[in-house]
Amino acid sequence: MNPEVITRILIWIVIITLLVAAAGLYRGDFGILRWLVSLAGIVLSFIAYRSRKIYWILGFIGAVILFNPVVPIYLHNAKIWQVLDLVVAIVFGVFLWLYYDTFGKGYKFESHVASLFPRDIWVVVDKTRDFSKILKRTVESDSNPDFTFRHIGTGKILAVECKYRSYFFKGGIDWDKRKGENYREYGRKQGMSVFVVIGVGGSPKKPARLFFCPLERLNDSRYSIIREEELRQFERNSRQSFTSIPL
Repeated sequence: MNPEVITRILIWIVIITLLVAAAGLYRGDFGILRWLVSLAGIVLSFIAYRSRKIYWILGFIGAVILFNPVVPIYLHNAKIWQVLDLVVAIVFGVFLWLYYDTFGKGYKFESHVASLFPRDIWVVVDKTRDFSKILKRTVESDSNPDFTFRHIGTGKILAVECKYRSYFFKGGIDWDKRKGENYREYGRKQGMSVFVVIGVGGSPKKPARLFFCPLERLNDSRYSIIREEELRQFERNSRQSFTSIPL
């Protein structure tokens, strides 16, 4: 099983345990609960740091300090602990939901990318709709790049695929070459260039880093993990609009 899936499951177990404690139904060892919450807080702090979500780290560190089993903080009021259990459970749960909401992050990043192509300069010719997920069957157009834009001034058309990642995995970005070949074939048939916009870190609406890569450079890479070093030459300001045709 994927280590990230295991981590997610274990943290959700901690969250459920905290909710049980908040309801006054926990009958286990509170020393063990302290260890569980502290370890979960440390893991989430690392995930937040890796994703450059610094403001979340403060909340996780607070939880670790509050529940730490090494130098325990004693509050001789069960009601206060129940409220704190609930607050920490909510903070952990909200972060996990936001962090692992793959579909939501993808949609938000696509919106950000669309905003970089000003409507007075570019026309959105097409946008994939992901009907395959709704109909639970293959919809061929869903395998096309996310956007097709036409430059108003020149009439030139280009396709753009959007990929957002919270952090660099194994020092780079995973790239599905099978999908990449589908995009290449689409570009060949339509007679247009295909680019891949990759956002890393920050949030989908405000990525810390942004790369605008020609599809061929990703497809022709020897490995399925595109190293950060390979991407740097395509990096640009994550808020800079495309006012001309990318070369």
